Amino acid sequence: MKTRNLITTLFLLVTLLFLYVYSQDIMQFVLKNVVYRDEVLDKEANEYYKEYDYNYVQITDNFYPKNRQDIKNIFYTALNKGFEDITFYCTKAYENCDEEANDIALDEDILSYVNNFVSTYNSYNKIYVNINSFGRINIGVKNIYNKEDISKISAKVDEVYNSLINDDMSDEEKIRTIHDYIINNTVYDEERADEVRNNALVDNIHSSNTAYGPLFTGKAICGGYTDAMALFLDKMGLQNIKVSSSNHIWNAVYINGEWRHLDLTWDDPVVVNGPETLTYNYFLISSDELKSKADSRHDFDEDVFSELMN
Repeated sequence: MKTRNLITTLFLLVTLLFLYVYSQDIMQFVLKNVVYRDEVLDKEANEYYKEYDYNYVQITDNFYPKNRQDIKNIFYTALNKGFEDITFYCTKAYENCDEEANDIALDEDILSYVNNFVSTYNSYNKIYVNINSFGRINIGVKNIYNKEDISKISAKVDEVYNSLINDDMSDEEKIRTIHDYIINNTVYDEERADEVRNNALVDNIHSSNTAYGPLFTGKAICGGYTDAMALFLDKMGLQNIKVSSSNHIWNAVYINGEWRHLDLTWDDPVVVNGPETLTYNYFLISSDELKSKADSRHDFDEDVFSELMN
């Protein structure tokens, strides 16, 4: 009897010691596999999802990150698949996970770069991050384009595309046709550009920073030209991304086995008291050609957009 009681006591002591030593691991196991199990499962992508990996970010199904790159990949996957929210979980092995997730969430440059690799319709306006003390991190996404915008813009893109493009055209001819259409039907919104430069909070009446501007109001700044062109490149089935510097954005498209730059904003120069002008100075040019122009507005981060340097 005494032996049995001793064994029972020892067992309880060992159990308590085990629970004490591994309490955090046990808690994380329960949270990961029971409490948050359904939240961290991957969700179905929307119709604008692009199945491309890049040197800067890659699609992932791992929502238990082990390093900073894993976190960036989760943000990219969430945006690229059109998630309105996604939850991932920091494990004990990654001690600074919650801090680095918060750093990335607050870093406008990183998020802007990630945004450049996703579909126009999946690009974000705001990202919200909630982190709790158990390592649960929830990302909420507010998109630039709502369902009504997408429906109207998509119908316009289809209308223009079907009226101007045919199967006999080469990819370059298709791009040139749409390049010319957008420029010929759009003027640069100098007033809006000044407001952006001065961080003015005003009503963007022409929607010139989105695809809506060039397609419906005839006004655009670089974001509007780029978004509109990206939608047509998607329609053509051509892989494309947006390239940004500190104060400008334009398109890059993968055509004939290589990446080429395409900047409609700079091919639609502002002319004071003169005729509308259309140029091809930034039409499907290489990175070397772009750099040779030596204009600071096109100084992009070659580490982020390393594919463009090949």
